[in-house]
Amino acid sequence: PEEPVIEQRSADVYEKYTKEDFLSQVFMPMELLDQLLGLLKRKKNVILKGPPGVGKTFTSKRLSYVMMGEKDTSRITSVQFHQNYSYEDFIMGYKPEGNEFKLQTGIFYDFCEKARKDPDRSYFFIIDEINRGNLSKIFGELLQLIEADYRNEEVMLAYNHEPFSVPENLYVIG
Repeated sequence: PEEPVIEQRSADVYEKYTKEDFLSQVFMPMELLDQLLGLLKRKKNVILKGPPGVGKTFTSKRLSYVMMGEKDTSRITSVQFHQNYSYEDFIMGYKPEGNEFKLQTGIFYDFCEKARKDPDRSYFFIIDEINRGNLSKIFGELLQLIEADYRNEEVMLAYNHEPFSVPENLYVIG
Protein backbone atom coordinates (compact mmCIF):
# COMPACT_ATOMS: atom_id res chain seq x y z
CA PRO A 1 0.00 0.00 0.00
CA GLU A 2 1.07 3.55 -0.73
CA GLU A 3 2.02 5.90 2.07
CA PRO A 4 -0.51 8.72 2.54
CA VAL A 5 0.75 12.06 1.33
CA ILE A 6 0.81 14.62 4.10
CA GLU A 7 0.84 18.17 2.86
CA GLN A 8 2.83 20.60 4.91
CA ARG A 9 1.65 24.15 4.72
CA SER A 10 4.57 26.51 4.67
CA ALA A 11 4.41 29.54 6.91
CA ASP A 12 3.34 32.69 5.15
CA VAL A 13 6.30 34.80 4.16
CA TYR A 14 5.90 38.56 4.16
CA GLU A 15 8.10 41.31 2.85
CA LYS A 16 10.41 42.61 5.60
CA TYR A 17 9.82 46.18 6.76
CA THR A 18 12.42 48.23 8.64
CA LYS A 19 12.74 51.68 10.17
CA GLU A 20 14.65 52.68 7.05
CA ASP A 21 11.70 51.57 4.90
CA PHE A 22 9.39 53.67 7.07
CA LEU A 23 11.63 56.75 6.89
CA SER A 24 11.86 56.47 3.11
CA GLN A 25 8.04 56.52 2.83
CA VAL A 26 6.97 58.85 5.65
CA PHE A 27 8.21 62.41 6.12
CA MET A 28 9.35 62.04 9.72
CA PRO A 29 12.73 62.15 11.49
CA MET A 30 14.13 59.00 13.15
CA GLU A 31 13.77 60.62 16.61
CA LEU A 32 10.01 61.03 16.16
CA LEU A 33 9.64 57.49 14.85
CA ASP A 34 11.53 56.14 17.88
CA GLN A 35 9.33 58.24 20.19
CA LEU A 36 6.15 56.94 18.51
CA LEU A 37 7.33 53.33 18.69
CA GLY A 38 8.24 53.75 22.36
CA LEU A 39 4.84 55.26 23.18
CA LEU A 40 2.98 52.56 21.29
CA LYS A 41 4.94 49.75 22.95
CA ARG A 42 4.48 51.22 26.42
CA LYS A 43 0.93 52.61 26.22
CA LYS A 44 -0.53 50.17 23.62
CA ASN A 45 -2.41 53.09 22.04
CA VAL A 46 -1.48 56.24 20.20
CA ILE A 47 -3.47 58.92 18.39
CA LEU A 48 -1.89 60.74 15.46
CA LYS A 49 -3.16 64.25 14.84
CA GLY A 50 -2.87 66.67 12.00
CA PRO A 51 -4.83 68.37 9.23
CA PRO A 52 -6.67 66.29 6.61
CA GLY A 53 -4.56 64.79 3.87
CA VAL A 54 -1.17 64.71 5.61
CA GLY A 55 -1.01 60.90 5.68
CA LYS A 56 -2.03 59.89 9.20
CA THR A 57 -3.71 56.68 8.00
CA PHE A 58 -0.80 55.92 5.68
CA THR A 59 1.60 56.47 8.59
CA SER A 60 -0.48 54.29 10.91
CA LYS A 61 -0.22 51.30 8.64
CA ARG A 62 3.54 51.75 8.18
CA LEU A 63 4.00 52.18 11.93
CA SER A 64 2.32 48.79 12.32
CA TYR A 65 4.65 47.28 9.72
CA VAL A 66 7.72 48.61 11.58
CA MET A 67 6.57 47.09 14.86
CA MET A 68 5.89 43.74 13.16
CA GLY A 69 9.08 43.92 11.12
CA GLU A 70 7.11 42.81 8.07
CA LYS A 71 4.16 43.79 5.87
CA ASP A 72 1.65 41.32 7.29
CA THR A 73 -1.71 42.92 6.49
CA SER A 74 -3.56 39.96 8.06
CA ARG A 75 -2.65 41.37 11.49
CA ILE A 76 -3.95 44.87 10.75
CA THR A 77 -7.55 45.95 10.48
CA SER A 78 -9.12 49.37 10.31
CA VAL A 79 -12.42 51.09 10.76
CA GLN A 80 -13.60 54.64 10.17
CA PHE A 81 -15.61 56.29 12.94
CA HIS A 82 -18.55 58.59 12.21
CA GLN A 83 -21.37 60.15 14.22
CA ASN A 84 -23.68 57.12 13.93
CA TYR A 85 -21.05 54.48 14.71
CA SER A 86 -21.99 52.62 17.89
CA TYR A 87 -21.14 49.94 20.42
CA GLU A 88 -23.42 47.57 18.51
CA ASP A 89 -21.22 47.99 15.41
CA PHE A 90 -17.91 47.92 17.27
CA ILE A 91 -18.34 45.39 20.10
CA MET A 92 -21.65 43.55 19.97
CA GLY A 93 -25.33 44.13 19.33
CA TYR A 94 -28.59 42.82 17.98
CA LYS A 95 -28.93 43.06 14.21
CA PRO A 96 -31.88 42.15 12.00
CA GLU A 97 -31.61 38.74 10.37
CA GLY A 98 -34.70 37.65 8.48
CA ASN A 99 -37.74 38.11 10.70
CA GLU A 100 -35.82 38.33 13.96
CA PHE A 101 -32.87 39.98 15.65
CA LYS A 102 -29.66 38.04 16.31
CA LEU A 103 -26.80 38.94 18.62
CA GLN A 104 -23.73 39.59 16.48
CA THR A 105 -20.19 40.50 17.40
CA GLY A 106 -18.55 43.63 16.03
CA ILE A 107 -15.24 44.30 14.33
CA PHE A 108 -13.26 45.16 17.49
CA TYR A 109 -14.58 42.14 19.40
CA ASP A 110 -13.70 39.82 16.50
CA PHE A 111 -10.23 41.33 16.08
CA CYS A 112 -9.52 40.97 19.82
CA GLU A 113 -10.43 37.30 19.57
CA LYS A 114 -8.13 36.86 16.57
CA ALA A 115 -5.24 38.49 18.48
CA ARG A 116 -5.98 36.41 21.59
CA LYS A 117 -5.53 33.18 19.58
CA ASP A 118 -2.05 34.30 18.44
CA PRO A 119 -0.43 35.78 21.58
CA ASP A 120 3.13 35.67 20.29
CA ARG A 121 2.53 38.19 17.49
CA SER A 122 1.38 41.82 17.51
CA TYR A 123 -1.96 42.95 16.04
CA PHE A 124 -2.94 46.49 15.08
CA PHE A 125 -6.38 48.08 15.08
CA ILE A 126 -6.38 51.38 13.17
CA ILE A 127 -9.25 53.82 13.79
CA ASP A 128 -9.54 56.40 11.03
CA GLU A 129 -11.38 59.62 11.93
CA ILE A 130 -11.33 58.68 15.64
CA ASN A 131 -12.30 62.26 16.50
CA ARG A 132 -15.66 61.88 14.69
CA GLY A 133 -16.96 59.08 16.93
CA ASN A 134 -18.45 59.25 20.41
CA LEU A 135 -15.77 57.17 22.16
CA SER A 136 -17.76 56.34 25.30
CA LYS A 137 -20.74 55.28 23.16
CA ILE A 138 -18.57 53.14 20.86
CA PHE A 139 -16.22 51.51 23.40
CA GLY A 140 -18.69 51.28 26.29
CA GLU A 141 -17.23 49.32 29.19
CA LEU A 142 -14.10 48.55 27.14
CA LEU A 143 -12.85 52.16 27.11
CA GLN A 144 -10.76 51.53 30.21
CA LEU A 145 -9.60 48.10 29.01
CA ILE A 146 -7.66 49.49 26.05
CA GLU A 147 -5.26 51.16 28.50
CA ALA A 148 -1.99 49.25 28.95
CA ASP A 149 -2.48 48.78 32.71
CA TYR A 150 -5.86 47.08 32.20
CA ARG A 151 -4.99 44.67 29.39
CA ASN A 152 -6.16 41.12 30.10
CA GLU A 153 -8.46 42.35 32.89
CA GLU A 154 -12.00 41.15 32.31
CA VAL A 155 -15.32 42.97 32.39
CA MET A 156 -18.80 41.60 31.76
CA LEU A 157 -20.09 42.59 28.35
CA ALA A 158 -23.42 44.42 28.21
CA TYR A 159 -25.19 42.15 25.73
CA ASN A 160 -24.07 38.58 26.45
CA HIS A 161 -22.91 39.07 30.07
CA GLU A 162 -19.73 37.12 29.38
CA PRO A 163 -16.27 38.14 30.59
CA PHE A 164 -14.12 39.89 27.99
CA SER A 165 -10.68 41.49 27.91
CA VAL A 166 -8.46 43.27 25.42
CA PRO A 167 -5.34 41.17 24.81
CA GLU A 168 -1.81 42.40 25.52
CA ASN A 169 -0.73 41.95 21.90
CA LEU A 170 -3.34 44.32 20.43
CA TYR A 171 -2.29 47.90 19.64
CA VAL A 172 -4.72 50.70 18.80
CA ILE A 173 -3.71 53.56 16.50
CA GLY A 174 -6.14 56.43 16.03
